[in-house]
Amino acid sequence: MFVACHLLLGLIIGLVIARHLGDRRLIGLAALGAILPDLIDKPVGHILLAESLNSGRLFTHGLLFLALLLMAGIILERRRGSFALLAVAAGVLSHQILDAMWAAPVAWYFPFLGPYQPHEFADYFGNAILAEVSSLSEWIFLAAAAAIILALYRGTRPGFLAIARTLARVAIPLLMLLTLASLYAWAAGIPESILMAGGSGEDYLLLAAVGAAGIAGMVRYRDLLDLG
Repeated sequence: MFVACHLLLGLIIGLVIARHLGDRRLIGLAALGAILPDLIDKPVGHILLAESLNSGRLFTHGLLFLALLLMAGIILERRRGSFALLAVAAGVLSHQILDAMWAAPVAWYFPFLGPYQPHEFADYFGNAILAEVSSLSEWIFLAAAAAIILALYRGTRPGFLAIARTLARVAIPLLMLLTLASLYAWAAGIPESILMAGGSGEDYLLLAAVGAAGIAGMVRYRDLLDLG
């Protein structure tokens, strides 16, 4: 999945955690966890290790990293009463699920199934950016994520809340349409569409799931976000 998709789901997870624990700071930490694997593995795999592995799904995309993060989070929570690392871990888990890491077992279970497998990509970052901007779902997810972020920081700038409410009024109906269109694309077996560059099969189901989660989160937590 692409950046805005991961970010939106991380924000929604953060909203759920923040409501239950009464700490809005956890929203940002969950969102950070949701994009953290790509922030680390993409530069490492496609720049530093481009001549050997050239893979953007390495250690932070694996269960070992998630397990270590969870253990550190549990220790921090028990000793300091802080849920910070567990919120990050929740975001990382969402990232691995959206990336369907079970379909890449060598990377997901590393090091238990052997070393990472090398890949071949020509101009990875250029093609990745092109895929992002040509995917309709990313623009919709970005609008929804921006609405949530601006609403959370509404106290820092006078106009943030008005922009957030406008974006929310646009994003929620678009998320509904995206969810329905993704389900149709999945049911019809459409191999690729404007919804997501390179998407097919379970990718459409994941798009629909994130779309539905975005709708539910923005509606359920309107009071927390003050979206009216």
